[in-house]
Amino acid sequence: MQPKCVTYVRHTPSLTATTVFAAQDSFLGTTITTPHDQKTFTLFNFYSPGRAEPLAAILPTINLPADCLLMGDLNAHQPWWQGPLPQTIRISAASHTIANWLEDNNFCLQNKPAIPTHHPRNGGRPSTIDLCFSRGSTTQSILTLAVDHETTSDHSAITVCLSLPTASAPTTPRRCWRKANWGTFNSRIEAAKMDLSQLQGADDTLRAVANVTALIHQAVRETVPLRTTRKTEAPWWTHSLTLTRQSVNRADRRARLHPTEANLKDSQYKRHKWSIMVRSAKTAYRIHQLEATSTRTVWKTIQHHNTHHKPIPPLQGRSDFKGKCAVLRNTLIPTVNMEQRMPLPANLLTSKKDIRHHTRPVTASETHLAITRLKYGTSVGPDDITYTTLRRFHEAAPHLLPHLFTACLRYAAHPPEWKTANCVVIPKPGKKSYSHPKSYRPISLLSCFGKLLESIVAKRLSHAALICGATHPSQMGAQ
Repeated sequence: MQPKCVTYVRHTPSLTATTVFAAQDSFLGTTITTPHDQKTFTLFNFYSPGRAEPLAAILPTINLPADCLLMGDLNAHQPWWQGPLPQTIRISAASHTIANWLEDNNFCLQNKPAIPTHHPRNGGRPSTIDLCFSRGSTTQSILTLAVDHETTSDHSAITVCLSLPTASAPTTPRRCWRKANWGTFNSRIEAAKMDLSQLQGADDTLRAVANVTALIHQAVRETVPLRTTRKTEAPWWTHSLTLTRQSVNRADRRARLHPTEANLKDSQYKRHKWSIMVRSAKTAYRIHQLEATSTRTVWKTIQHHNTHHKPIPPLQGRSDFKGKCAVLRNTLIPTVNMEQRMPLPANLLTSKKDIRHHTRPVTASETHLAITRLKYGTSVGPDDITYTTLRRFHEAAPHLLPHLFTACLRYAAHPPEWKTANCVVIPKPGKKSYSHPKSYRPISLLSCFGKLLESIVAKRLSHAALICGATHPSQMGAQ
């Protein structure tokens, strides 16, 4: 069964949406919460198919919250919103039931009476059936309501603007690496005069790793400036849209402070003009982009229009961020019981080859070779140290990383921060539904510092396995 009623909520950190009511395929209730002060209101989106009787039957079963909006095509004719009706039009009992229920539950009509919203294509008499009602503190949050008759449907579009408290999402400061002063970075590393040639024991090695990490962070803070935050504009945005948007904001402010009929009418008119200009600007931009597209760039153009971020839908009834994380963690990363693991047999693999030279100290040339073979431009781990920073650090002090890695191998020391990863969930392509946690796959972003040592160890293990006969000489992969 195809739904006749759909509610879209834009994915933004300042809003959380949860479906709290659904009946048949035409009645939907969504609770919207703002994290600024946990203000919550419920948006009821209703469509009474064909007549007013279905809505009249469903209204008494709704558990009404204190603050809510009720919008939709009610298909009910009543003088409250229709205005004076001719005597030839008979008001149904269901319409009276709906009006009495709305009045008993203290709903306020936001439409201006007698403004038609439905224009039959057969030339029939226009009517007002697309309505908006408010209740509780949501009524004071409504700034304007505009009716747009210029649509491709026989129903007009109703736009309601609310004043809701919003909170900006916490962001990690990003640095402008193109403006980094690497000369000062090298001088800062050299001035530290750190000596790691006399490390003794695992605890001493772990403290050395923490000191090197702190030194790199301090040098980066002093030599790499922070990236200035600037608001990115849409490619179709024009200067005239900026001026019109400013005019709309001024009109909304006047209508909110002085809600006279003239100010409200001016605000509705400017919002209507603003929506028309936005649609025209988008259309003109798309036409210009398609006309400038050649056979070589057509795929890039199509891919550019399909890069909108799609939020993760509710998973197992959890729609909040922490709830989704818990569901994904329990499904994709189950807890491993180490006690149930069977020990390896003692005679699993024996070799008489001498591989002691593969446990030699890590050299500067070996570290440099591992750094040059890394994949630059990858995402960083929790310590925010990039491969480029490690390469610059090794150039400034070629003896530090070899001594540090040698101590890590000698004393079997692997810092806990190298075992911690940032887990990013990516949707699997081609899934019919993304409401199931198994439709996603996790990617762990480990520390680049630890992965550098792991690449050195992996190269040594590959040579040792070949010498011991653990891998066949003709094997091409995992070398």
